[in-house]
Amino acid sequence: MRIAIDGRTIVRKRTGVGVYAERFVRSLLRIDQKNSYTLFMAEDDPSLEAPNLTKVLLPASTTMGPNRWWENFTLPRFLRRHSIDIYFSPAYVLPLLHRSRSSKSSNTRTLMVATIHDLVSYHFPETFTLKMRIWQRLFVGNAVRVADCIFADSLATKLDIHNFYDVPQEVVKVVYLPVDAQFQPVKERETLDVIRARYKLPPKFILYLGTLEPRKNVGRLAAAYARLPDLLREQHSLVLAGGLGWYSGSIRQEIDELHLGEQIKLLGYLNLSDLPGLYTLASAFVYLSLYEGFGAPPLEAMACGTPVIASRSSSLPEVVGDAGILVDPLDLEEITAQLTRVLTDEPLRSQLGAAGLKQAGLFAANDKAEELLQIFEKLVEQRRSTAG
Repeated sequence: MRIAIDGRTIVRKRTGVGVYAERFVRSLLRIDQKNSYTLFMAEDDPSLEAPNLTKVLLPASTTMGPNRWWENFTLPRFLRRHSIDIYFSPAYVLPLLHRSRSSKSSNTRTLMVATIHDLVSYHFPETFTLKMRIWQRLFVGNAVRVADCIFADSLATKLDIHNFYDVPQEVVKVVYLPVDAQFQPVKERETLDVIRARYKLPPKFILYLGTLEPRKNVGRLAAAYARLPDLLREQHSLVLAGGLGWYSGSIRQEIDELHLGEQIKLLGYLNLSDLPGLYTLASAFVYLSLYEGFGAPPLEAMACGTPVIASRSSSLPEVVGDAGILVDPLDLEEITAQLTRVLTDEPLRSQLGAAGLKQAGLFAANDKAEELLQIFEKLVEQRRSTAG
C-alpha cells in the first residue's frame, strides 16, 4: 500500500492532535516495513526516519488561505499523481471539493480516512471561540460526508458522531490513542532532581497537565484545591502545566481571586521529554475536564505510576477504567473530598499507582498501530472487490 499522512500538526510545541499524529506515525513506521509512507509536514522532525518514509516539507503558513489551497488543490493532485491508496488525516481535515463517500467506485481512487477526536463544541459551545465553532462544524461535517473510514478516539466519541450525524455504523471505528513508551516511572534520582530544579517544583504537589482553556475546568480544580484543609495546602502545591488556550485570561483571573499566592504554580508549556519525570514527581494527577474525546494526560500519568483523579464524563471512564478515582467535574464537594482522601491515604496512593500501570498497559503503541494498519488493509481490499 501507498499511504499518505497529514503530519502538519507534528510540530515542536505539539499538543493534542499533534501528539496523536506523531505517536501513530512513529508506531506505524516501527511495525511496518512493507508499505510506503508519505508524510506531509510543516516542520521537519529528524527523529522520524525510516527507509519506507518520504517526508514532504510544506511551506510554513499560519494563515487559512495557503492551508486551504493545499488541502483542496495541491493535495488531490499529489494523491492522483502518486497513486496513493490511503490518505489519513489525523486532524479530520479532508478536501472540501472531494466527492462524497457514496459516489465513489474506482478501484484506483485514494481512500480517505480521518480521525474525529471529539465534538466538544457541540456540547459546550460557550467554551470555544466563534471561529473554532464554525471550523469544527465545517470540517467535521465534510469528513463525515467524504471519509471512507472515520476513526473515533473513544466509544464516547463514536456515539457522539452517530448522534449528530447520519453515518453508517461500519464507517466509524474506535481506535484508542497509544501511550508512548517514554511514559513510565522515572527511577533515576538525578533525573528527577534536574526536573524539579528546572521548573522550581515544591517537594509535594498536585499536578494538572493540559491546555488552559474553559472546558478543561481548571478554575474548578483551583477552587477545590482552595477548599482543602490549610495543612494539606501547605504540604502540597497545585501545579498547572500546559500552554495557554482561548479564554485563558478569565481562568487566570479566577485563580488570582483565590488569593493563594505561590501555592498555585503555573508552568506553561513543558519539554515533552520532561513529562515522565513531572508525572513521577507528582503526588496525584487531577484532570477534571468537562468533555474529552480521549484524554491522553491521565493515561500518561497512570503509565508513570501516578494516582489519578479524573472526570466521570465523556471518554475518561474508558481511559481510566477502575484504575483511578472518577468524580463529577461539577461537584466541588466531591472533588475536594477525593483530593483529601488521595493525599492523606498512602496505601490508596500505592494501590492506584499499581492499578494505573496495569491499565496503561492496555494501550500499548504497537497494538494500536496494528489496528490502524489492519483497517487500512481491509479498506484497500474492499475497494478492489467492490470495483472489480
